[in-house]
Amino acid sequence: MTAGSSSAPIFTSPYVRFHRCVFRTIGWLETQRAAGTPSDLPLALAQLAQEWAVRGPKGHGFEAYYRASAETMIASMVDVIAAETGTYDQGEWIVDVGGKQIAVTPDRVVIAPDGTVHVQRIRTGRKTKSDPANRIYALLRRGPAARYPGRRIVIEAYYLTTREAVPIPPGKDDKLLEEYTGAIADIERGAFAPTPEDARRCPNCQCYFICDFVQGSS
Repeated sequence: MTAGSSSAPIFTSPYVRFHRCVFRTIGWLETQRAAGTPSDLPLALAQLAQEWAVRGPKGHGFEAYYRASAETMIASMVDVIAAETGTYDQGEWIVDVGGKQIAVTPDRVVIAPDGTVHVQRIRTGRKTKSDPANRIYALLRRGPAARYPGRRIVIEAYYLTTREAVPIPPGKDDKLLEEYTGAIADIERGAFAPTPEDARRCPNCQCYFICDFVQGSS
């Protein structure tokens, strides 16, 4: 989901910074179109450059690759947004899950002329079989019920590389939402157990160099 901070934290990975620049530029494109001043590709790339200067993975070894990928994705969205006939709903949602409130900002909310609300999670990678099982879709399905009463809601994964909007049907939403309530309960208890089996995430964690598990296993 879209991050709203004004600058990238020092521990944010280059991949996340690249994503943040893409998402923020897409939001800018939607705002321009909603204001009646749709942007062409040069203006969109100029906005991306501004975002990149502040939040991008400057100086990283793969910066050129990330930047080229970002420009390709923005070029795709310029065409998509120019062709859309709906309106946009940007901003943060407050979703009630098990009596607790979770703040979430959808990547895109496009309201079609017939009133159908398309809630999209932007995907910058390739389509995978496991993506529909991601718990975030259960949260995105829970959120619109109160915000758009009586409307038809469509939850989608939008793949920038193929310009494909893939509907995500309801799955085991109750079970997935329990993962959020469980995480909240752990936070309230101050229980932050390490997950050493997730070796891919550990090096990107801000606690990597002080984690008891990492230090004990090195």
